[in-house]
Amino acid sequence: MATSHAATRDSETRTRATEQLVTSLWIQHSTAFNLLILTLTSLRVRTPSMASTSAQQPRLITLHFPNLVRVAGETIEGHVDLNLPLARKDGLETLQIELRGVIETQIYKRYTHAGTWYTETLPLFSLKESLWLPGATPNETNTDTFSCPFRFTIPDNLPPSFYHTCATIGYSLEIVGERSSGKKRRLRRSFPVTSAASHRQLLTKESLRQGWTGPWREIKHDQKIRQGLWGDYSHVSATLSIPELPFFPIATPIPYSFHIVTETKTLGRSESNNSLFPTPPTQSSKLTQVLHRITDYRVRDCDTIFNDNIYETFDLQKAQGLADDTVECTPAMEAVVDEPEWIPNDTKDRGIWRRSVRFTSTITFPFAPTFSGKTLVWQYTLQFVVPFPGLKNDLSLETPIKLGPGFARPPPGSSNLTYADVLPAGPAPNMLDLPPPAYWEKEEHDWDDEKH
Repeated sequence: MATSHAATRDSETRTRATEQLVTSLWIQHSTAFNLLILTLTSLRVRTPSMASTSAQQPRLITLHFPNLVRVAGETIEGHVDLNLPLARKDGLETLQIELRGVIETQIYKRYTHAGTWYTETLPLFSLKESLWLPGATPNETNTDTFSCPFRFTIPDNLPPSFYHTCATIGYSLEIVGERSSGKKRRLRRSFPVTSAASHRQLLTKESLRQGWTGPWREIKHDQKIRQGLWGDYSHVSATLSIPELPFFPIATPIPYSFHIVTETKTLGRSESNNSLFPTPPTQSSKLTQVLHRITDYRVRDCDTIFNDNIYETFDLQKAQGLADDTVECTPAMEAVVDEPEWIPNDTKDRGIWRRSVRFTSTITFPFAPTFSGKTLVWQYTLQFVVPFPGLKNDLSLETPIKLGPGFARPPPGSSNLTYADVLPAGPAPNMLDLPPPAYWEKEEHDWDDEKH
């Protein structure tokens, strides 16, 4: 009896620990980025009693399809297990599977007494296969399960998966069963797709991974600030150096340097023992590194077109471990602090103190590549902010950037491999702009009746 109680306590402890882990991971990711850890959609806390209950209730249909990030142009494979006794009992007549992609946008308009949601769905593609007919089942079989394989090639030149409550680019497998009762059985499994990188884009990614030796682009900004409401101004400037590229591949460490220079107001050299303003930050935690995304979308309703936009800001210091498993979370940022330099002016014993700090590190973008379509467009702006005491003294430097795909189409026959096994693309990102777990659970529902 004591052993039984101990086993029960151990099982409950493991269950609570797993639930806490899942909850903490989801809170951490959804709060900042609305991103998805793909394994959460299939994770279930199972106890022996739950397993036995599941075994007692066989499913009519079971879909076997690896839950991986897919690349446009890739060939995917899987199979569907059909329980034949349940199919006969249910009156199932045919079974088919459809691979589809859509762009869906919706806008809410409030009027005097009520509001209306307007929705536009733009199909990207649709591919269908027949899985099963009653006559196709062998008369003699030693099992109640009939396995129906399927194989699709995802079209090329597709936009990446994207999710927002008002704008979604989604891809899914949908199984439809026709029944003699005139109703249908439906099951949808959504999965993420990223655009395929071109040969040039893959070469760019490899150059970055091996250490960038190409040209650099500098973005500079400077301004005058003062410690109080009156008095002479000091001077601050910042220079961001990033690789000179037309795009930056997602989920890839991008090297950069950030140089901050401060100059005090004119003062006497004897005043140098006092606290000098402004003081440049020497810790990376004092800097703000964010990525802004503005998404413009539209909905056409008959002859009327509605337009709206979404403005989002992502904290990049919290996002660094989200692109793939090879990137450290919040990579160390090296700071080089120069010795203060006294620069005299024409007046005897008067001048300014110049100080500078240079940060070097890498930055990773685990977000959907830049996209422009008929009903949906999004673009990015990178921003660094250096804080200084005083009203409106913070120095902000920003530049528009384009994100591009960073993964090759896997070779044929690799549908069931993880991306760590597929070369030369490397591991696919664990997160993109994907729905939260609740969205996936809604899409990946059990077999429900649906009337024509």
